Amino acid sequence: MHPATSAVLLAALLHGALAAAPVDLFRRFTPPNLLTRDSSSGFDYNDVTPGYHINITLGGAQYSVVIDTGSSDLWVAGAVPGAKDTGATASVVYAVGADSGPVQTAELKFLDFTIPDQAFIAVPPANDTPVGFGLVGLGPNAGSQVHDALNGPAGDTVIDRIFRQNTSTPNFLTVLLSRPGDAAETYKGEMTVGEVLPTFQNITGQPKVPVTVLQSAIEADQHFSVLLDPDGIIGPDGQAIKTTSNSSFAPSHNSSQLVAVFDTGFSLPQVPDYVAQAIYSGVKGAKLQNVVSLNGPTWVIPCDAEVNLTFKIGGQAYPVHPLDTNQQGVDDDGKDICYGPYQPRISGAQDPTYDVILGMAFLTNVYLLLDYGDFIDGSTSATAAPYVQLVSTTDPAAAHADFVATRLQGKDTTGSQHNGSGNNTNNNDNTNDNNNDNNDSGAKGFFEKHKIPLIIGAAVAGALLLLSAAWLACRPRRPAYRALADPAPGGDMQMQYVAGYHAPPAPDPRYADPWGPGR
Repeated sequence: MHPATSAVLLAALLHGALAAAPVDLFRRFTPPNLLTRDSSSGFDYNDVTPGYHINITLGGAQYSVVIDTGSSDLWVAGAVPGAKDTGATASVVYAVGADSGPVQTAELKFLDFTIPDQAFIAVPPANDTPVGFGLVGLGPNAGSQVHDALNGPAGDTVIDRIFRQNTSTPNFLTVLLSRPGDAAETYKGEMTVGEVLPTFQNITGQPKVPVTVLQSAIEADQHFSVLLDPDGIIGPDGQAIKTTSNSSFAPSHNSSQLVAVFDTGFSLPQVPDYVAQAIYSGVKGAKLQNVVSLNGPTWVIPCDAEVNLTFKIGGQAYPVHPLDTNQQGVDDDGKDICYGPYQPRISGAQDPTYDVILGMAFLTNVYLLLDYGDFIDGSTSATAAPYVQLVSTTDPAAAHADFVATRLQGKDTTGSQHNGSGNNTNNNDNTNDNNNDNNDSGAKGFFEKHKIPLIIGAAVAGALLLLSAAWLACRPRRPAYRALADPAPGGDMQMQYVAGYHAPPAPDPRYADPWGPGR
């Protein structure tokens, strides 16, 4: 869509000699451009290399692959040396487009594990999927198209193969994604299988939040999803945002609890429209605009607005760094612009099995442990159910200081900001949640004391409102928000691309149903 930039492709360095040793993840960016998954295959490398990558060896050749907990299959672009053809084909269908090709097998070296005859999809190389790149899906085996194509254990996912052939390795994976400052170009992270990072040994003592397990008829849509606490999103005003779940295919649950998916391959968290409104509409100067490069309506906000947000999961609070609620990019003229990455759900992120996608802009605030439990192929009834554990990595006071230093040049002006939550109602509740009657008696006393000037003021205001209404009725109409491809009127900005912190990737428009409709 945009001129190619010389993107620095990503790599991962392996450390240690243990079978479950951690691997470092890297994500580097050139001048920020948008990244999306392309309609024909993987990712759009013309803009920027997406996601957090590690190096794997497949058939003796090295590949740089994105780690993605939101899908389940391994694919690489280009011919794999010595690969064996299975005679089957597979297609990983996304909301827009698909990755498809013959299913082949080859020896895989992933972290310090060696897996013989690992099944994968051989995707034909293209401009946007050059030779040597790919994606490794780390989601549940039930969502694997390769497993379906081979109809048995020979098609098991990478993570299943690791756990099944290394029975002494605990069935969990952990991910730590970093968030540097605005100007940093290197995004690091670490991933482990079967062990936890020494700094976060306390994660195993955190609440085990059960995964919302789907019924067998729709298990192919299974994700690592959990229930947020009731009204479990705390907005900028410190009050809970009133929420109602629309995940009708998820297991029965309290309607005030949203179902949230953890996805390392999705940068901009997706939330219901009314949640995004509650987060951003109270920010002075905020505007909901149709950002074409971000696939839909997005809140454009001032770069110096500190927006505080907290998620409650399993009875624990997980604050979000303000640099993860207000991300920085540039417009077509190279001018700075910022936007709210907690985006109203784009069309590709609509799914009846969940309400929220917690992507990179949330995951950079936690250390995440995914326990696969009985998701592993061949598990017995004695195997425990899958669960998630988290440790917060964001200290609100330090995050505030970081925001002041980064965005406000060290001068704390946030006390003069009025970034309270917007209209705190959800799309299933027409009840106004303003508690205006809390101070009834005080309000009545004030009215009695100032009755005459208030009546005069109200009369004058009424006359002005009538004049304003008449003027509005006669003037030309304009849309509620303007597509940024249109000529920019005064005060509006036309974006060529938008990117966060300088700059994380855009959300994957095809996430909502990565294994195909009706599966």
